[in-house]
Amino acid sequence: MLMMVLALVVSSTASAADNNDGQKGQIAILVNSLDNPYYAAEAKAAKRKAQSLGYSTLVLSHNEDVNRQHQLITSVVAKGVEGIVLDNAGSQASVSAVRYAKQHGVPVVLINREIPEDGIAIAQLSHNNVQAASQVAHKFVQKLGEKGKYVELTCNLADNNCVARSKAFHRVLDQYPDLKMVARQDANGALLDAKEIMDSILQEHPDIDGVICGNGPVALGAIASLQNAGKDDVIVAGMDGSNEEIEAIKSGKLYATAMLQAQKIARVGVSELDKYLRTGSTGRPERQLFRGILITKDNADKVHDFSYGKK
Repeated sequence: MLMMVLALVVSSTASAADNNDGQKGQIAILVNSLDNPYYAAEAKAAKRKAQSLGYSTLVLSHNEDVNRQHQLITSVVAKGVEGIVLDNAGSQASVSAVRYAKQHGVPVVLINREIPEDGIAIAQLSHNNVQAASQVAHKFVQKLGEKGKYVELTCNLADNNCVARSKAFHRVLDQYPDLKMVARQDANGALLDAKEIMDSILQEHPDIDGVICGNGPVALGAIASLQNAGKDDVIVAGMDGSNEEIEAIKSGKLYATAMLQAQKIARVGVSELDKYLRTGSTGRPERQLFRGILITKDNADKVHDFSYGKK
């Protein structure tokens, strides 16, 4: 009965499962909501890379739900996948799910989010959030002229990546005594939450000069609120580098962001999983960092679907 229920979970959650059995077997790709551009880019890039290497793929979303993630991993392990590429639903809470896969002989590559234990996943590939957020903060300070009132909207303080970004922001911003943070709230990584929070903050602090945001949807929500309030001169900076953010930069609504290399990190994750399956080793350290790329109007034309290069 349990296996029937879990099989239904996999069936109803799969966004893309190709019909080709694959020469090398099947790889499961688990990410957060596929409605989010970042996670969709990860999933598509991982799927294309896996298929190019001779695997069939099963793409699933856990929707940031740790219990759902555990159910999906249990199910794909029972299904007999060769390996799992996982952008997990929570750092500490995902340790048991990754360990379960390992105990059942299924290697896991983590992308984007790490777990706090070594030796369970065969690779943990993450973005250098400190480097990326620091660059954004420096650009933000420069545009503000090192003074003024600003708001910080964090993306999701339950996510270690967002915590790292906020700390990196403040290692830069707190060096400038004439920069005053008048409000700081967690917008849960969501556009609508950010808009509502920004609407409320503007009622109490209508004279702000800037808003620095922990991810792209939050930045876009802040921009929507500021536009509704007629405050087009407020400087907004974000993180992620989605197509929507890039368009906002080109139109002058967003000043700067850092593009996270979602496609590259996913492709490398699949390549290292393939090498491990073939040779028993990735040939690389378990933990690896990928730089964010600072994006402004000067280079916005080079960005599309979280990939950077010539237009």
